[in-house]
Amino acid sequence: MTLDSDSSKSALHDRESKDVVIEVKDLVVRFGDRTILDGINFKVHKGDTMIIMGGSGCGKSTLLRQLIGSTVPDSGEIRLYGFDITRMSEKELDPLRKRFGMLFQSGALLQSLTIGENISLPLLENSKVDPAIVDLIVKMKLELVGLTGFENLKPAEISGGMKKRVALARALALDPDLLFSDEPTAGLDPVMTAVVDKLTCDLTRKLGMTAVVVTHDMTSAFRIGTYMIMLGSGPHQGKIIAEGTPEEIKKNPDPMLRQFINGEADGPIPLKLSQDDYFKHLLGSG
Repeated sequence: MTLDSDSSKSALHDRESKDVVIEVKDLVVRFGDRTILDGINFKVHKGDTMIIMGGSGCGKSTLLRQLIGSTVPDSGEIRLYGFDITRMSEKELDPLRKRFGMLFQSGALLQSLTIGENISLPLLENSKVDPAIVDLIVKMKLELVGLTGFENLKPAEISGGMKKRVALARALALDPDLLFSDEPTAGLDPVMTAVVDKLTCDLTRKLGMTAVVVTHDMTSAFRIGTYMIMLGSGPHQGKIIAEGTPEEIKKNPDPMLRQFINGEADGPIPLKLSQDDYFKHLLGSG
């Protein structure tokens, strides 16, 4: 990463001086003979909104699952608040998981429950808060995402954008200091995308929360991100090919990065993801 101005050096110094919330060291994940993540290294500092981007199949979702401790890597370390979660049992992970919220791509709301019941679920399952206080907290979280008065509706009765905001309110139920988001603006119109982005910015920059966001939406990424990493595809599968502040990423000449940011059909990111030659396989000559 090349720093070409005093301001970028200052921004990097300010970031590095903050507490490290997540540290990933030499992370390797394989599925059979295929390497999905190949020696990943990065840090997420307190107050960062870290953007993870890259082409389809490059390992973004796999990396996110590693960061929340749902799967175990083949090698490497993931330190969350200083604890290496790759060596912790589910019971040991529970206290750490209460410190972060998860916003799923689909929202993952339970259709049989009301909006209020969806938001209150983490509180009822993971705390001893009085039910009357739970109701108050639900109202506060709905107010935070601009949905006051919707607690008695079912998920099927609200729009897709509203579902994303409810899912965000649920992710914030336990007042986490770290938020993981998987494609938070997928399927949303530009206005609702801006709403979700503003909520993310408010949470991180005004409340001091740290966020890790997986996204394909470059407008959203540059709007909310304070630091970004790009995972490669093809011969660079599972490697970080670029990282830096949004300003540094915009200036980075890497052709794969430029193709992704500009949404170009032709370039180093391949259309064909299969590793075998289809026609040789079809003709039995492979």
